[in-house]
Amino acid sequence: MQRLAVRLFRVALLVVIVLLLRQPPPGAIVLTVDRVRDFFPNATALDAPTSSSATQAVRDANGTVLGLVTQTSPDSDRIIGYSGPSNLLIVMNPRGIVTGLRVLHSSDTPDHVAEVIAHRPFFKQFNDLQMGHLKPKQIDGVTGATLTSSAMAEGILRKLGRQGPSLRFPEPITLEEVKSLEPAASSVRDSQLLADSLEVLDSAGKVIAIAARTAPVTDTLIGYKGPTDTLMLLDPTGTTLRGIRLRKSYDTARYVAYVTGDDYFLKLFNGKTLDQLAGLDFKAAKIEGVSGATETSWSMAEGLKRRAASLIDEHSPALSFLKAIRWRWQDTGHVLVLISSLVMAFTRWRGIAWLRHAHHLLLVIYVGLVAGELLSQALFAGWAQHGTPWRNAPGLVLLGLFALLAPVVTRRQLYCHHICPHGALQQLLMKRIPFQFTTPRWLERLPFILLGAVVLIVTTGLNVDLNTLEPFDAYVWRVAGIASLVIAITGLVASLFVPMAYCKYGCPTGALFKLLRSAGDREQLGKREWLALACVAVVGLWRWTHGA
Repeated sequence: MQRLAVRLFRVALLVVIVLLLRQPPPGAIVLTVDRVRDFFPNATALDAPTSSSATQAVRDANGTVLGLVTQTSPDSDRIIGYSGPSNLLIVMNPRGIVTGLRVLHSSDTPDHVAEVIAHRPFFKQFNDLQMGHLKPKQIDGVTGATLTSSAMAEGILRKLGRQGPSLRFPEPITLEEVKSLEPAASSVRDSQLLADSLEVLDSAGKVIAIAARTAPVTDTLIGYKGPTDTLMLLDPTGTTLRGIRLRKSYDTARYVAYVTGDDYFLKLFNGKTLDQLAGLDFKAAKIEGVSGATETSWSMAEGLKRRAASLIDEHSPALSFLKAIRWRWQDTGHVLVLISSLVMAFTRWRGIAWLRHAHHLLLVIYVGLVAGELLSQALFAGWAQHGTPWRNAPGLVLLGLFALLAPVVTRRQLYCHHICPHGALQQLLMKRIPFQFTTPRWLERLPFILLGAVVLIVTTGLNVDLNTLEPFDAYVWRVAGIASLVIAITGLVASLFVPMAYCKYGCPTGALFKLLRSAGDREQLGKREWLALACVAVVGLWRWTHGA
């Protein structure tokens, strides 16, 4: 029981520190004219956003719409790249066609983000795509920053896949309009169930309906002379139509009056579900237009049908867990590496020198130089703050989970000894020359000091790139910074004179795994555990006094 309690204590420390480091979603930022002026030199004003995910019109001094801008956040807040989400500015012409992109903010690894920004062809792939009329398109990622670029691409495509703003009917739904269909309405707010819709609340704050409209689906749906926007009042679940009201129309005023004066036609669709509306056959249902305004009434009915279909898409349940996962060739490679590490750790094969060296060489080539997805403090810190990329990189997440739990369960640091390419390369180099040095034991405390420093850096928000504290970025040479290269080369040279020099005296990630490692029958709380508890207490105190 004591051994189990000690192990659970270590795991609990890890869980608590992750919860303390957790950050709320970054969210959208406030756009200003200065932020978009290089795209629109004559811009003088931005329309006020109607919601956090709204598209804003950019106008000149005469009020003419020069173009449209929007952000991928908050839609992209949960799309994790390598270690965090990104928010991009999407710039469009007045017809909603993409003309430019810019990274507004990113919580991902700085080196990877810089590589994506420097790769201009990546952003040019999105030019000419139109918001709300997105066709499936293969987007090429950026070599060396695949996860970061693919997450950015997913955020852009997700945003563009939503229905764009209505350019013909820009006026938002008002409370007065809703009251014409629901007298008990006391207030409205953005709907969390359906995009570009409003929740209708009574005086007690209870949701009694959802208000939607047919625009912009009907912007190009011409009746006799022009398009029509119709208000749709749905039940609180957003699945059944309770009433409609014509909001605005560019059709002939006389024909519009015929429609608004025909109560039978306006109530003809009440009580129908979205499924029934979307699949409605006007002839089979014997639905006829308003006499004298056939084309106008038909455009309203067809608009309800098309809008119902788009609402069904928004209502569709999220993909199941398994369907949401995007399996890559790297993920298959990670699973095979995990299997090979278990074989080498728990069979007699580890005693065969040539096989052991071949396995080390495989780790250096595949895990380091080919896949280039190494566990690091920057990675773990990003996951703790923003969540894991379990959908886009399931193999990498599995590798991280394996590395953290293996020391607890098996008493071995399987990642350090049998997966890490930098550790494997040090094993290949050690004792290759006769000059070997002994080092003082106090140097073994350095990795734990570095680990504490990492936690404090993340907690206080200091502007320090954690990748500069470790050598792992050096294996992804396209994005590697000078600091990572220097640490990598220095550690490898040192390992020629001191076996596993970097792993023993410089690796904070290895220190994390060592903290979790079980000691078997000698299991007890020591100085490291108490220092780790003190570190967690400091982080908790900081969060309590400073917030997130």
